[in-house]
Amino acid sequence: MKNHNWQETDKQFLEALLLATGGEGGAPLQEVLLMADAIDGTVFTLKELEQILEKLVAAQVLTIAKSKLALSPAFVQQYETITLQQGLKENKDLLMSLLQQQTITEATIADAKTIVQKFKLKNQYQAYEEQFGG
Repeated sequence: MKNHNWQETDKQFLEALLLATGGEGGAPLQEVLLMADAIDGTVFTLKELEQILEKLVAAQVLTIAKSKLALSPAFVQQYETITLQQGLKENKDLLMSLLQQQTITEATIADAKTIVQKFKLKNQYQAYEEQFGG
């Protein structure tokens, strides 16, 4: 994957993760996908999810542990600081500008791919589709 630019789908996933976790702790992929659907009807493809997770892990925005997705404490702190400064009304642009400040390299993407593979994304996505008709 050579496209390390941030996309609208990255921001949508991040919004869903923020809501699913309340900015604290982790949430299973299923909860994040349900939240994305509830927000605005967004349904991610498996390929989109793979790329989103790889970029967010590579940028150290997202951590994956025990089958749960969580925002890194450093990213949450950045988000809270800027939200307090700018207010919630600019939230949509705020997330994208925060993402654009994160660094992704070929090395961090390679590491992230390994982490995402261990997460067994395909199996979790298929379980979500079977249960919720994604």
